[in-house]
Amino acid sequence: MATTRKFSKESTVYVSVPAKMSIEQTHSVTGEILRILGCPTCYSGFKIHFIDESDMINASIGQRGEVNISA
Repeated sequence: MATTRKFSKESTVYVSVPAKMSIEQTHSVTGEILRILGCPTCYSGFKIHFIDESDMINASIGQRGEVNISA
């Protein structure tokens, strides 16, 4: 996954994850998040919040401007 967004240590990063993950999956997700943040070897200073995706309400705007909500 490529990103051009710059994250600072002052930003809180929210990551939606499945309710159940193995330790290996948790390590993989964490490693990828740290890579995206630009600091693949540590997370010192970053505020990373992992949120159970079943607790999320997702909103998006379609190509014609329509609002799409899913829970």
